[in-house]
Amino acid sequence: MGINCTAFNSFLARQTPNFDKRMARDRHPYAYTYANMYEREKWDAFTGTTHTWDKIHVTRPNDDGSSWPALAIGDDGGTICDVGICDPPRKYTGWGSTRANYGKFHHLYQTPVFCFDQIRHVEHAPEQLEAIIQGHRKMSDLIVSDAIRRLAMTQSDQIFIAGAADLRLTTTAGMFLANGDLDLGGAGNLPTSKLDMNYLNNHVEELMAQGYLDREWLPSTSFAITSDLQTNQELANANPALAGMYQAADFAKGGKFYAYGVMRGVGNWVFKLEPEPWRFQHVGNGILRKVWPYQNIGTTVGKRPVYDLQYKNAKYQLFHVYNRASRVVKVGDITSVNPDMKFGVSRDLMGKWSWHSPDYFRALDPTTGVMCEYQNDQKNKGYFLAEFEFGMKSTDPQIEMFIIAQRGPACLTNTPLCVNPGDWNPAISYQQLTPYNTYCEGTTTTENDGW
Repeated sequence: MGINCTAFNSFLARQTPNFDKRMARDRHPYAYTYANMYEREKWDAFTGTTHTWDKIHVTRPNDDGSSWPALAIGDDGGTICDVGICDPPRKYTGWGSTRANYGKFHHLYQTPVFCFDQIRHVEHAPEQLEAIIQGHRKMSDLIVSDAIRRLAMTQSDQIFIAGAADLRLTTTAGMFLANGDLDLGGAGNLPTSKLDMNYLNNHVEELMAQGYLDREWLPSTSFAITSDLQTNQELANANPALAGMYQAADFAKGGKFYAYGVMRGVGNWVFKLEPEPWRFQHVGNGILRKVWPYQNIGTTVGKRPVYDLQYKNAKYQLFHVYNRASRVVKVGDITSVNPDMKFGVSRDLMGKWSWHSPDYFRALDPTTGVMCEYQNDQKNKGYFLAEFEFGMKSTDPQIEMFIIAQRGPACLTNTPLCVNPGDWNPAISYQQLTPYNTYCEGTTTTENDGW
């Protein structure tokens, strides 16, 4: 079925007289966890779409001093030769390098086309459009956060599977399917346990040996992990002595952990609240499918997001032991190529929405696939556009862990009352709340006694 490209749907509510001018807006969290997790650098223009880099390694010594000879100097006037005093034995060091590369990705988001000559006749259009614009600004951080999380996961060395077997899967490109599914390689690789402190503490020594604390990234020898609020509470309740090592002031503004965005601590672990952690359901053969927190459904005009109980009941969740020093996000650079070539160099490549209204443009209808062409010499048509272009240089993925563990909503139980107060009996006067004074006896009035 085709569409009429000359017909415009503004998706704005028509408000005839007597509508409230002030409009309510969405009230739900946006997951910004990864938007600023890693440092950002510029991907220099004119340097291609793939960069290669070398990481230098220095070998570790295997010398504990047991083979060192004791020094001895002769004392008989030089008749005994002093062996090795001027040429002691020596050992040699070594080094190496690992070569790796990373690429750059470019993606666009666009709103439907707006027609000014239509929306200028819609009641309260400025207020509606202001809410739409503000909502899209929040959306950009959400898009960036999810893209950075997935990119970091694809560039990790291993994916850790929670359970007593301490299963680790070597990360390969084939694990990340085009539709967003995650292929663990078989049902035998599924997590068998929820996340617990024993599992986390089991990996502390590895993280330290890999260099997690090399730069003292967090105070007091702490390790940071993303988690949902329920898991935070479960770990704290199960380990009250470890949770008691911290005070609320540590995470409040001005506290030693405030700048790191973490909100709770248990033992040597601090937890960064993830409003929308990635959750999955098993669809067979070890393939996990992401379950989104919301579904977009039809409403009075257009669509609205509603919380989905499938997300609440999903069986598996991704947790991330992260370190800011492990990766760098390389943002695309818009630099003028030549003073005589006036390209648009004011573009933002991290999702800042910009308004476009060229004399002629084309726009796709995503539902039907029809490409519409617009003659716009009147400048009465246009759209918002957001650009995203960045790559990721993972210099130290070994100091992070992506963990998939079982999870579920808090259990619901019946907790009976310790006493039975009985049901309401209409024949019994339980309370007296008459708010007015009674009249003096013997007086009469024609007014309503109820006032």
